[in-house]
Formats: sequence, structure tokens, C-alpha cells
Amino acid sequence: MQLLLLFLLACPMQKTSSQELRFDHLNLDDDHQGSRGVSVADLDGNGYLDIVVANQVDSLRLLGNTIYFNHEYGYRKFAVADNDMDAWSESVHTVDIDNDSDLDIFFTTQFGVPNLLYINDGSGKFSLRKAGDLTTDKTNSPGACWCDFDLDGDLDVFIVNRDREDDNLYINNGKGIFARAVNGPWVGNKGDGRSCAWGDINSDGKPDLYVANFVMKNNGQVKGKHRNYLYLNSVNGNFKEQKLGVHVEEQNASYGVTFVDFDYDKDLDIYITNVSVTDVNALYENLGTGIFKKLTDSESVYKLHRPSKGQTWGDFNNDGWLDLYIANGTEGYPEVQNFFFLGKPDHGFNRVYNTLPAVEGHISAGTASGDFDNDGDLDLYLCNWGGDAEANDYYINQNQSNNWIKFQLKGKESNSYGIGSWITLTLDNGTVLTRYFSRETGYGSENAPEIHFGIATSAKVSLIEVEWPSGRKQSGLDLEVNSVYEISEGKEIKRIGI
Repeated sequence: MQLLLLFLLACPMQKTSSQELRFDHLNLDDDHQGSRGVSVADLDGNGYLDIVVANQVDSLRLLGNTIYFNHEYGYRKFAVADNDMDAWSESVHTVDIDNDSDLDIFFTTQFGVPNLLYINDGSGKFSLRKAGDLTTDKTNSPGACWCDFDLDGDLDVFIVNRDREDDNLYINNGKGIFARAVNGPWVGNKGDGRSCAWGDINSDGKPDLYVANFVMKNNGQVKGKHRNYLYLNSVNGNFKEQKLGVHVEEQNASYGVTFVDFDYDKDLDIYITNVSVTDVNALYENLGTGIFKKLTDSESVYKLHRPSKGQTWGDFNNDGWLDLYIANGTEGYPEVQNFFFLGKPDHGFNRVYNTLPAVEGHISAGTASGDFDNDGDLDLYLCNWGGDAEANDYYINQNQSNNWIKFQLKGKESNSYGIGSWITLTLDNGTVLTRYFSRETGYGSENAPEIHFGIATSAKVSLIEVEWPSGRKQSGLDLEVNSVYEISEGKEIKRIGI
């Protein structure tokens, strides 16, 4: 295949860490459908996170994108789409389209099939729904990202398209009907998008937009790698492309992007997964005003010559520091191990080799995390698609050390789940921990709609501060660890579970 020119032999790696991180491997299903993306969320309101998977097969026939409903004693499978629906789905999103506080399901599709939206009736039953241009445009869409970019209290969506087709911004009218924006610097930009991310990178109060592009083509032939795009949001809702800086000038075969505050300085850094093994992944550190420095000595990027696609960030060992899991694999390349990096107090990383999600060989795509068993640590779901469409992996975290705390946001002036909020914890030992709440993670996937922090055993939470997209701020004192809190915008912070 023509893409093989990008996938050269990888460099050997040396082990650098013997830290332990224990996971059990469970099988949810024996179906092999060639899965690309996964979204994790409680769809039926029973308090357990469900799993929605976007599938593809060689015939381009969607064999029923899948929900796994989580109950206290196991899962049951439900096919979202009809088995005879022609489509190819790479990304899936569980999102409150119509601001009724339950989560609907959105799939991007390709090869001239309109994107698919299924509306939740509140109990986890879904019906196919038209939503204006969003579900009638025939596009070629590997990915999407959701955000209230115009700060009117509902979620809008940006769709990335491949093969030099224009990307599109769809604006929500507040009732779940979307109109395509006719203007924007992405019009005529002729990218090859695989994923995107929203976040305020220059601290002006407006969400900005980053697009990860794959390769440049001419008449269907690969001519080289592509640069990524950054569109800065202005005070009047217009966008301007930023073309200067290492984070937009480098040419890589990119698949996944995440905005993450890896160093807890309350600005958004950028992590890029690149699929060409002639590249390494990229970590761009925000210097505070939207100016970025590429970190070349971080173990999370150094000499990692593997075809990387998905990524998910979270504190998997509950020690207070963000960790990183990366899903590797692509066509024409043999099964490879995925990467697991544990964060350190100096904001560096150690790669671990002896945990199951980093040992088993796969051709993987999207990955996402959430607390599936409600025990306070983050579990993993991994989409695999190589060979004969190998089975996916479901990893349950068995690390019971340290403490934790989780938050669920309820927006009022802001969007209903508080997407785009900043959460800051101050511990009694002076440690400050931050999270920016954006669910899209890496490629085609979404983490759970709750904010999880690991807390060192000896520490307590002295203060929580929340900054909502609306600009409203609120705070609370002396929260209990090993607890779940619900935060209602402008109202109360209440403990709802342990």
C-alpha cells in the first residue's frame, strides 16, 4: 500500500522503569469488527459507565456500532445501528446535543455517508435523528471535537475531513439543530484531518481549535507528511489561523491530539501521536501565552518510533501525577506493544513495561479511560483493528494504593456537562493539581464525563476551585477523599457517593 513508505523499521528501545501497575484483562465480546474509536459514559443513568464503540470492516459495511451497557454484575451488548447500514465509522462521541442532561451518541462516517446522530430518551434507548447540516452533509470524516466555542450554553462541533476535503464547523441553535458555518480559515485549507481538540491556549477566555493532519496527497498519491492547523478564536467569534510556531510548522503524519495541562501550571499543552515510525510523538509545552516549546528530552516522546494513534491521560496509579497511555498500530506494520508512561513529581515520565496493557501486542487505534467498576481508579478500553479485526481489550485497574476524588459537573449558564471548565485542587501539603475538562482524547475517542484526581495517601483536599466556560467561579473547602462530588454551576458542591 502507498502508506508503507511512511512506516520504516523502528528504533530499538531500552527499558527505563520497573514500576508496577497492575491491570486485569477482561473480554466483553468475541466479535471482531475492526474497531477504531470508543466513548465512555453512563448512558442509562444507573451510575455505571457504559462503552460505545465505532467499528469498521473491509466491506465498508457498519455491522452495528456497539454499546456495552454496564450493570453491577456485568455488561449487555446493544447494536446502535442497523446491520444493513452502509458506513465506516472511526470516531464516536457521547454528548448532550439538546441540553436535556442525558448523553446522545454521534458517529462520524466516511465515503459519502452522512454522519449519524442517535438521541437518548433518558433511559439509554436511542433513535436516529436528523440535525440539520450536521447529519445531511455527505463528508469523509475521521474525527470530531465538541465545544461551546461561542459560549452560548450549548455544544457545537468541528468535523475533520480527509483527502483535501474542507473541514467544517457546525453551530448548534440550542435545540440540537446544526448549521454549517460558511466562513472560517479552514475553508479552502485542504487538509487531511484525523482528529481535533478545543481549548483556550492563549488564556483570553475563548476556546481555540487544533487539527491533527496526516499526509499530503496529489491526485490520490501520498507526497509527504502534513503540518497541523491551529485556529485562534477571537472575541467576536471569528477565527484566525496561526501559522508560526513549532506546533504548526512541523510536518508529521499525525493521528491524535490532546490538550492537557501535564505540568499543572494552568495552561494547555499539546500532545500529538504520530503514525509514521520515522517520527516521534510530540509534546509541546505552553509557555503561558500560547507560545509553545517542543520538549525533546521527555521520555514520553524520546526515541518512540512506533506508529502511534490513540492516547489517554489520567492518574492511573492515584499518586497525584498525570500518566499517559498510547495505542500503537497501523496497516502494513506488525503487531506492536502499546506505551504506558507514569508521571513524576518533576512532570517527567517513566515508561513501564511490566503491566498488561503495555505487554500484549496489537494493531490498535483509539483508547479511552474511566472508572468502570466505581472503585476510585481509572480503567482502560482499547480498540484493535488489525489483521482479521482482532478483539478489543478491556483492562480493569487493580491498583489500590493511595486515595482519589471524582467530580461531576452540572452546568447552568455553561453547557450541561461543563465541558471547557478548569478544576484546581489545593492539598494540605501545598500541592496544586489541575485539570482542564475536555473529553476528546487522542484519536476517535472520549474519556468518561467526570474529572478524576489521584491523591497521595498522606494528603487531604483543602480547596477546590472551578472556573466554568461562562466565566463563573466557585470554590469549596475541606473535601473528603475517596468520594464523588457533584458541582452545580453557581450553586452547591455536594458529596454524592464514595
